[in-house]
Amino acid sequence: MQIRKKQSLDGIDREILRLLYKISPLVSSQIAKKVGLTAAAIAPRLHCLQKKGIIKKSKVSKIRTFHRVISGKSIIIHAPRSIYWGIDLKDG
Repeated sequence: MQIRKKQSLDGIDREILRLLYKISPLVSSQIAKKVGLTAAAIAPRLHCLQKKGIIKKSKVSKIRTFHRVISGKSIIIHAPRSIYWGIDLKDG
């Protein structure tokens, strides 16, 4: 007997979709703040919704580069890209 994973959306997923329907595109941190979770907690939900084909990456901003001095050594840091999410509206 095979156990099926739950495919339905919970309340938080629905709230994410309502939010993206009203205001799109949004960055993960903006979505997290409006839903009441952290950006780290919202990331797996966004990727799951993307995998299901419900949302998509709308645009990706450029990578930012920073120079920091740590323990006397100069280090170049490439900041993560900002990913904007939006509803995946497919043609008929």
